[in-house]
Amino acid sequence: MQDIEFNDEFEEETDICSICGAETVLTGWNEVKDLSRFECSDCGAIFAFDGEGNESIIKGKKRNWVKFLSENLTFPFEAWIDEDDLFEEAGPLQYGDKVVVQNISGYVDLYGVIVEIKKGRKTYKTPLSDLAVDDKKSLTFKIVDNYRTWVANCQ
Repeated sequence: MQDIEFNDEFEEETDICSICGAETVLTGWNEVKDLSRFECSDCGAIFAFDGEGNESIIKGKKRNWVKFLSENLTFPFEAWIDEDDLFEEAGPLQYGDKVVVQNISGYVDLYGVIVEIKKGRKTYKTPLSDLAVDDKKSLTFKIVDNYRTWVANCQ
């Protein structure tokens, strides 16, 4: 795959990085083989997609999200519940509730990374993908937002 040239003309296009959840940019096209090459400026990954949408990773490897988040997030941090479908019935957690994320609790295939949160004096566990961070200029916002995008599009 690395020997294939991507020199044909193409229109600007973006996609989601299947490694980190950031935006990727189309950087090459091979018309004969019907292959598109995308690159991620966040993690440096390079992908090729065939005409049927099958992905091949040229550079990079799948991310261990529990390890990555544990090493790159600073706990505790403030967040809010950003998933209203899960909390339709009356319960202790509702859409918009402010919480403090204490740590990563583990991983569940169906829900992804599970975090321990505090609301007031009570402690709960919830998927990180159900939380949002307000400070859009912070590294925590970027990491959590990329993770949420990855869960929604790539998990």
